[in-house]
Amino acid sequence: MRGRAADITDPGALGWQVVWEALKTEPPADNPSTLTQELGLDDEQEIRWEWGRQSDYGTEFSGNRHGRHVALRLGVIPGVREKGMNEVRIDVPVASFRVREEGGRLVADPGATEQVEEVLGALAPASKTWRKVDIQGGPDGIVARRPVTAHSQGYVFDLWLAERLADRLGA
Repeated sequence: MRGRAADITDPGALGWQVVWEALKTEPPADNPSTLTQELGLDDEQEIRWEWGRQSDYGTEFSGNRHGRHVALRLGVIPGVREKGMNEVRIDVPVASFRVREEGGRLVADPGATEQVEEVLGALAPASKTWRKVDIQGGPDGIVARRPVTAHSQGYVFDLWLAERLADRLGA
């Protein structure tokens, strides 16, 4: 499966390990710089938010995949009272859309393009796979985000989906 993420039509029936293997684009390194090196995300940095006296930390893995800058951010704290989130960011402008999980199925808000609807229509309901994911696209790129507690490896599926959407939207 290595490097064959484009061949996956619906990852919901697959384990995260299978999707992870399929997302790999780089050969293994003797001394990898990051745990995501084989995904092409070979830059790792700590990200920090300060809220008054309290500091929260997360980790960002970034690099280029398929000609696009991609960042995988683990443990992001988007606001003062919010819980940790994992997010995938692809820095490529696309038509605006929003997708959310509803009863295990991914649903686009009204106004999404036909391409977004086609991608979502090919996916069977999978409540564990898509649990609490929220995806937004627009001129700044695509961001897929979900609470850390929703699915511990959910970001693997989110990367697959964000790249599938970017491909279909011609980005």
